Amino acid sequence: MDWLSHRGKCYWFSKDSKTWNESRADCSAKSSRKLVIQDGEEMAFIENVTRGLYHVWLGLRVTSPEKNWTWVDSSMLDQTLFPVTGPADLNSCGVIKGNRIHSETCSAEFKWICQKEAMPL
Repeated sequence: MDWLSHRGKCYWFSKDSKTWNESRADCSAKSSRKLVIQDGEEMAFIENVTRGLYHVWLGLRVTSPEKNWTWVDSSMLDQTLFPVTGPADLNSCGVIKGNRIHSETCSAEFKWICQKEAMPL
C-alpha cells in the first residue's frame, strides 16, 4: 500500500530518520534493499518525489580499503554519472539532496528509501 511503482520497481519512502545501518536493517525487514540509482531517469524520479527538500540515505557507502563508493548490491558507483560531493572516508555514506549525491557520516540520521522489484499481479 505504501509503495510507489515506477519502471518495474517499487519504492518506499520513510517518514522518520535513522542512521545508515538502521535504515538498511529497516529495508531488509521489508524484504527490500536501500535505494540503488541506476541512471539519470531514476534520479529524476526520486528528485521529483522528494522535491529536493530533504536529504535521503542511498544504498551507497565507502568500502575499505580502497575507499571506493559501493552500492548495497556490490556494484561500484559510476562517478561520471553521479559525482559525490565530499570526502570518501571509511565512515562515509551517500545521501541524495535534489539531484546531487553528498558524502555524510554514516552515523548521521536522515530519511531513507527502500526499493524492490515489482511483482506482477
